[in-house]
Amino acid sequence: MKNNPTCRNLVVKIASRCNLNCKYCYMYNMGDESYKLQPKLMSDMVMIQMFNKVKEHCIENNIQGFTFILHGGEPLLSGKKFVEKFVHCAKNILSPKSINVRFSLQTNGLLLDESWCHLLSKLGITIGISIDGLKEDNDANRIDHSGRGSYDRIIKAIKISHKSNIDVGVLSVININSNPIQIYNHFKEIGIKSVDFLIPEATYQSLPAKPIKGQYVKSKTPYADWLIDLFDIWINDENRLNIRRFNQYIHSIMGGDINGDEMGNLHNEVLVVETNGTFEAVDALKVCGESFTKTNTTVMQSSISDALKTDLAEQYYYSHFNLPKKCIVCPINETCGGGYIPHRYNIENGFNNPSVYCNDLLKLIIHIQNKIVEFLPAPLRGENGINKLSYNDAIHIIEKKLLNAVDPNYSYKLENFRR
Repeated sequence: MKNNPTCRNLVVKIASRCNLNCKYCYMYNMGDESYKLQPKLMSDMVMIQMFNKVKEHCIENNIQGFTFILHGGEPLLSGKKFVEKFVHCAKNILSPKSINVRFSLQTNGLLLDESWCHLLSKLGITIGISIDGLKEDNDANRIDHSGRGSYDRIIKAIKISHKSNIDVGVLSVININSNPIQIYNHFKEIGIKSVDFLIPEATYQSLPAKPIKGQYVKSKTPYADWLIDLFDIWINDENRLNIRRFNQYIHSIMGGDINGDEMGNLHNEVLVVETNGTFEAVDALKVCGESFTKTNTTVMQSSISDALKTDLAEQYYYSHFNLPKKCIVCPINETCGGGYIPHRYNIENGFNNPSVYCNDLLKLIIHIQNKIVEFLPAPLRGENGINKLSYNDAIHIIEKKLLNAVDPNYSYKLENFRR
């Protein structure tokens, strides 16, 4: 484990308001209203100070590549002039120090037009657009402040992007009442090539939504079953979409290291910078409570190393290492990584819990692992003693090992966040 945490990615909140009002949004609709105290837009002064702190951090830690994720709220609300200035300032400050900078932008697409596409393409900014499937799936949650669905406007944005020769990636939050196979085929029909399916944010105080209709109503692990059905059509598709979750799981199961907020066996080298210049841990942690992510570290007064030493940022950085004891004894913990740290939160004992999606993740990853075993030649499986593991057997293994498991010596750190 590293002694000195480092950051290679900043999620930059260049706008703190949004022109949508998604029902599941962790920024605005899950109990944290601290955004109301933030400036609506990031200032030039904050932006420049942020780049200076990135330069210092990269030089101190010999980091040669750094990524900025332009985020919000809705980042396009910041306007074209600011986005263009952002890229030029970053390059002017960092490139002379041989720091290779990359830029991406996550948008809901409502403001995306040909002029935006032209600018983002010219600046080398990759684009992600959020859409949750078919019209009825998307518009169940992704609504504007008047209650209108956003699907038609998002589709228009995707078409404009394709017309501008931009291959947008898609973020899609799982609507557990939807049909994953229909959504997969739909994304292919509208020309999407890359998609990241996200599990909805949840904690022990705000448990995951249960299906109220569709094929998963009776399932005890509906999110696993949804993703398993998606995986099975995906793995058998010769012209499959690029689905990050599945690719990462397979890479890990085959012995590789992977890194992601919600999976893996590496450090999470990400911080957030709010519009006022405050450094924070990953923004999804806002689901844990009012002002939960707030710190006293800012780009004006603090270094990135200072920000990484705050309690919450440290827990996020080591979240795939500082696991609760159930995760430690789990046979798939190096792939799962304990899941996403916000999903472990309970006001009674902080992060000293498995994910609220624990059984779903266990069932899903074991299914993918078994599918890979099927693809291996029989002689290879026999020589190396490679066998399938059932979901029920995995549960029994965990239960048996837990009988003799002891709390890790860092448990008190996980529980420091109880309310």
